[in-house]
Amino acid sequence: MKNKNKTERVLNMGILNNRIKKAMILAGGEGTRLRPLTYILPKPLVYVVNRPSIEYIIKFLYDFGIREFAINISYKSELMEEYVETRFKKEFKDCSLYILKEKSLSGTAGPVKKLQNFFQNDNFIVIGCDDIFDFDLNYLIEAHIKNENVATIALYKINDPSQFGVAIIDDNNNIINFQEKPKENPISYLANTGVYIFSSKIFDYILSEEFYDFGTQVFFNLINDKAKFQGIDITDKPFHLKYSYWIDIGNIKSYFEANKKLIELKHPYINSRIIKAINSILVLGENVEINSNTIIEGFAIIGDNSKISGYISNSIIWPNNTIYNSYIKDSIITNTNNLKNH
Repeated sequence: MKNKNKTERVLNMGILNNRIKKAMILAGGEGTRLRPLTYILPKPLVYVVNRPSIEYIIKFLYDFGIREFAINISYKSELMEEYVETRFKKEFKDCSLYILKEKSLSGTAGPVKKLQNFFQNDNFIVIGCDDIFDFDLNYLIEAHIKNENVATIALYKINDPSQFGVAIIDDNNNIINFQEKPKENPISYLANTGVYIFSSKIFDYILSEEFYDFGTQVFFNLINDKAKFQGIDITDKPFHLKYSYWIDIGNIKSYFEANKKLIELKHPYINSRIIKAINSILVLGENVEINSNTIIEGFAIIGDNSKISGYISNSIIWPNNTIYNSYIKDSIITNTNNLKNH
């Protein structure tokens, strides 16, 4: 009955979904917190359980009816362009993608301002590339359209908000104060997830396209002007799974934990084979060869076109690796290595 109710809710809200067709993914940053992985790939292409992290975001938006996408690119832009040509156009054949190529970054809001003509007078979604999540976006869509908001953002309860913006909301979900990355004495534990819905009126509050930021500038412009600006707590509003989640992949530790968490959750966007044993979980990409003498403990994620033998424990191995008779533990092995007797 629970699944039936969720299905009915999605169907009943189809009219609302049809009114939001466009989304922008902020994908231009250098991903400095995720180094050294981002020395090799831009953050949106870093592998999470054997697929580029940006695909979890695209598929999430796709499931809610988005078919017109835009992204800004800057750092390692040639790899992002290659991804669009070789993978996006094959995976999402019924979608379009507009690329904004920036020579220098213009904050989180600057790129949105530059694409004002793309969004025109429509409601639209803006979403960052630092996180993977599951929640029912319909709650945001419903609040945004019903209340004719200028901005509606997804909030999530956390214990440590020091790396995130936090918001105070009143009984009607109106945001009355915002604090960016509080180091101590946070005003709230409702974190900004980086998932936004805007009306075209938002462009009146983005005062520059050279460099402008949502968390430190635009949101305060909205609050000071008493604009219709709401935050929706999505902590207990799951969609695909039994409970909602929001996972940061912005640094090495959280990236490692995110891979483990998605496997535990059996996330529906994982397209690799998962093999469970008594003391291990093995995730296999395509065309993987594993020697029969290989020992797997904890979890191991093996990327496409890899050949493995030895001992692997709690490690992530990206595609196109050859590892022969080696001891790999608590490690991330990036692209195209040939390890022997390590």
